[in-house]
Amino acid sequence: MRRAIELSRNCKSEPGKTSPYVGAVVVKDGKVLEEGYRGEQAAGDHAEFTVLESKLGKEIVAGCTVYTTLEPCTTRGHPKIPCAHRLLERKVKRVVVGMLDPNPSIHGKGWQLLRDHNVETEMFPSDLAAEIEDLNRHFRREIERRVQAREIDESFIDRYRARPLDDWYRSLNWIYAHRNFDKPPVAVLAHLVEVIGGVSMLASGKKKPKVDPQEFIAKSIAWWFALCARFRVKSVEDLLWIKFPAVCPYCQKSECDAVQCKQLKKATPIPDWEQLRAIGAKGHARRPKSLGEWQRMFRTIYKPTHKPEFESTFARLTEEIGELAEAVRVFPAAPNYFISEAADVFAWIMNIQSNLDAQNESKEGFALETAFCRVYPDYCRDCRNRRCSCAPILESSIGRLAHESPVEPGLFQGTDLYAVEPPTVLKIVD
Repeated sequence: MRRAIELSRNCKSEPGKTSPYVGAVVVKDGKVLEEGYRGEQAAGDHAEFTVLESKLGKEIVAGCTVYTTLEPCTTRGHPKIPCAHRLLERKVKRVVVGMLDPNPSIHGKGWQLLRDHNVETEMFPSDLAAEIEDLNRHFRREIERRVQAREIDESFIDRYRARPLDDWYRSLNWIYAHRNFDKPPVAVLAHLVEVIGGVSMLASGKKKPKVDPQEFIAKSIAWWFALCARFRVKSVEDLLWIKFPAVCPYCQKSECDAVQCKQLKKATPIPDWEQLRAIGAKGHARRPKSLGEWQRMFRTIYKPTHKPEFESTFARLTEEIGELAEAVRVFPAAPNYFISEAADVFAWIMNIQSNLDAQNESKEGFALETAFCRVYPDYCRDCRNRRCSCAPILESSIGRLAHESPVEPGLFQGTDLYAVEPPTVLKIVD
């Protein structure tokens, strides 16, 4: 334990960060196998990674004891493996910890994970623990400052309410870059469909614990952002303005004439893109910026014509989601089709929010901006990091799905569908 503390004093923070002082010593049968500290070989490398992988990668460490001055982490940015999981993989018998990680997203979780897997856990004695906590006082203060900064108050919402749509687009895709980096477009589309399913409870009247349709409208927009990012859309504001330059793309009026528009679409189902481009260029100064402004623009173009119960609105949104799925599928052959269908889906999400505002008698755009600030406050609400380090699938989601789904052993261990022999063809006898 004393040696681990001495090693930890060698740590240096990465540029622009306040990192913890962490030292680790691996002992087996009373002998020190290896020792190391955070950042010893490369900036940011955790102490456990350094000793278990970099130094003891080919050694058998099963049954050993690891002394570490800081609780092993449980989350790392993809593709890094959390230290607590490394300890389990290497079949470590006992872990002695100097202090729990003050980060709320880790605090106590590494300790509990080891205990849940029958790893013996102990803490350093109080005098050594106090020395470690004193050594890491700046790290503890930084964590506390970061946590306090993440409190979402009314001043934060007021400050970000007018944030341009493209700023939100860039911010969210930066925060969740690691989570979505290797997801194919169809996987992102599937998640968009999933969260729109949460919004659909407005129409079905179904209630679910911890599911707020208002939050799911914000999440729908976020996953729409993610889908646009997968196709390398530079500006979602440009994408929307191409088809909706403050006018209906078919009748080209600032307030759509539903009867005339229906006739025009029947005669010419394709918008006059050149004319829309000219309208957009001429009226560029009127282009919306914030989420609320975009919502109000769509409400001006399309007056409420749908039932307040949302059924017909969701019927149209479902149709548009189907067309967006087709646009995703044929993107390599017809990329411009995505522009039109993505814009339509966004427009119908705005329509749902406007109907909800009318139902609640609230100011149009206000509720959406508030919800978006609360759900996406410039950091991940699950891991509370500026750049998300969550697992690809959250444990909370797995727990909920496992509770709702039956357990059927062997159900998914059949033969590949394409390797199955075709069924016997029965001959019809006269």
